[in-house]
Amino acid sequence: MSINNHVLHTVSLPIFSSKLLQIKESGTNCITRANADMIIIMLLLLTIISFTTPAVYAANLLFRSNLGSGISLGSPYNFSTYGAWQAINGTDKETGYTWPVSALGSDFSGVQLITVDPITSSTIGNYITNEIRSVTGPDGRPVNELFQQVKIKSPVGAGGTQAPLVINRPWNIGDVDNLYISYQFKYQADFETQLDSTVPGGNWRTHFEFKTGGYNNSWPGDYRITIYVYKGSDGKLYWATKGDNVANGPFTPTDYWIETNHAVPVPVDKWSKFEVYWHRSGGSDGRYWAAIDGQVIVDHHGPNMGDYNLPITRIFVSNPYSGGNVSVDNHMTGLEIWNDFPCGAGVSCFDADSIAPTVPASLLAALKTITTTTNTSKGKGKTKSSSSAQVTLSWNASSDNVAVAGYNIYRNGTKIAVSTSTGYTDSLGVATGSVYSYTVKAFDAAGNISTASNVASIVN
Repeated sequence: MSINNHVLHTVSLPIFSSKLLQIKESGTNCITRANADMIIIMLLLLTIISFTTPAVYAANLLFRSNLGSGISLGSPYNFSTYGAWQAINGTDKETGYTWPVSALGSDFSGVQLITVDPITSSTIGNYITNEIRSVTGPDGRPVNELFQQVKIKSPVGAGGTQAPLVINRPWNIGDVDNLYISYQFKYQADFETQLDSTVPGGNWRTHFEFKTGGYNNSWPGDYRITIYVYKGSDGKLYWATKGDNVANGPFTPTDYWIETNHAVPVPVDKWSKFEVYWHRSGGSDGRYWAAIDGQVIVDHHGPNMGDYNLPITRIFVSNPYSGGNVSVDNHMTGLEIWNDFPCGAGVSCFDADSIAPTVPASLLAALKTITTTTNTSKGKGKTKSSSSAQVTLSWNASSDNVAVAGYNIYRNGTKIAVSTSTGYTDSLGVATGSVYSYTVKAFDAAGNISTASNVASIVN
């Protein structure tokens, strides 16, 4: 994988005039009084039902990771003149999900390092540094984050060096038609001064982006959507989202749509939740939606396919890339991916779920002794036997108002594993006559944890 993916961003935004939607009302009253009363009663009943009936959504959790124990960020590799790659690998022991993100068919999940100057393995650190480290998280508890710093070597307004956290997908495995992604992020304390609105092209940084690929059976694409932060001439930060065809394809750059949002604050030096959803379509049912801390920054309806209807192949989950000065930092944790809105169509999940899953029921533990025989002397027929034990756990599934994300497994009160199914096998050593007691707790994507299941014990 040696793609030199230099991303060119348009740094000027056109001025749009507001459009007022007019509601046409009919002046003909053709409803009888009795029918009108009946309609009012029915509407009241429907309203009551809507407030008393819990909503059930069909979204499925595809991936979740807090970059916890078991996850590592490898060293940069596969160097080219202007960049390298840095893979995230391993199984997150907190959630049970594995990098790269197999649910999306990813062949690479990690950081793409792109520099404005030629680099080597000994000089890449002068431009980009990435690390997974423990910090105080959004809820005040320790959590692992991906911390990135891009040192800007170019003049203000030039951009160039960047380090997107990217999920790469082959172009021949189909599109991701409906997808919801969320994570926690934090912008640096000096973010506002890092951007310069007095210099052309010096007033922006990217936040999220996807690109298509597969043009002529290669990696260039025909469509891109990017979320930016801009600094206006008044010195205030605002959001801008753009759909265009700048996906590294051989096409004349074309902006399809741009939406700006000056109402939702751009958070600085604090953890905030980012959510994004899209439904890809060449028609009016296409949708691109994003929110910050539950406040919608864009909800664009309409076509969001390129001229060649190419699939999404590159999801830039977060990207410290800017036309500003000095450096651009990136803090990210708590990545979740769902196959639809998990909290309801067009509904933010920010503080939306405080209900824990139901208790896992009917936990059972079955002990199995495994005997292994090995040769102790070549050709002499002498063998040695040793035994170990496996405990197979099974339980009934929990339910949740949104969705169950997984189950924590506890042995003698200590968490030992996470399972995304209703079963787990624990390997024990030789028999010692010890008692092992197991319990299971269900958790959801919001971090709500159920009370413990019944205790299932064995003696080994």
